[in-house]
Amino acid sequence: FKVAMVPFHFWCPDVYEGAPTPVTAFFSVGPKLLGFAVLLRFLLGGSALFYQHWMHLLGILAIATMVVGNLTALAQTNIKRLLAYSSIAHAGYALIGLVVNTTAGYISLFIYLATYIVMNLGAFAVVIAVSNQTKSDEIKDYAGLSANSPYLAALLSLFLISLAGIPPLAGFIGKFYIFSSALKEGFLYLAIAAAINSVIAAYYYFNIIRVMYLLPSSASAVRIKPSLALNLALVLSLLLVLAMGLYPKPVIDWVSTALAFPAP
Repeated sequence: FKVAMVPFHFWCPDVYEGAPTPVTAFFSVGPKLLGFAVLLRFLLGGSALFYQHWMHLLGILAIATMVVGNLTALAQTNIKRLLAYSSIAHAGYALIGLVVNTTAGYISLFIYLATYIVMNLGAFAVVIAVSNQTKSDEIKDYAGLSANSPYLAALLSLFLISLAGIPPLAGFIGKFYIFSSALKEGFLYLAIAAAINSVIAAYYYFNIIRVMYLLPSSASAVRIKPSLALNLALVLSLLLVLAMGLYPKPVIDWVSTALAFPAP
């Protein structure tokens, strides 16, 4: 329920759209991180026989979560609902790390979550800035953002490209480790499903970029000036997305060290 895994995902889009955007930003990462930590603790406490019975079901749920999240995101016109369904799809990718059920799989899971948190919060920081000015979360109202607020358009583009898993940004590192752990343990079908879904996700992410750069803005559009707090959040997110993509070793070492401690 907390990770928004299919079939427990129905709450996610309505909560994302209805809540104030800063609250939505928290809901996009906080419950998901906690949920995966609980799932990992549950699996670590189970027997090998338990895992054998549940492994393939969890794999099917991972694929279903990716497919439902991405296909439904394609039809969204509200950016908060789109990011809600996107977060469901990302939960599907992350579930692969649990299905693999090895130390490498667990490491890949939390590397993925670390990169997801940074790039998703960065994207929501831009959404907050735009929403505060335009009082709208409709994707069509991002038309011409590159002309009116090139700084925000460039940052949102970068965060969306990272969410799509394109190098050399943080999202690529997260997906690389998830894919690698799946292939190493013979879960080819999961890697293929994740790759296909990544292509679908890239389409709706790049559609937002298309709207910002290729469509004209309305005559009433004004330059958006984020608050100091939002600017700090945007700069920090940008630096982390670039750092994790270009030099991920500190994050990898930190996750590996954290998982090396035995569970209580």
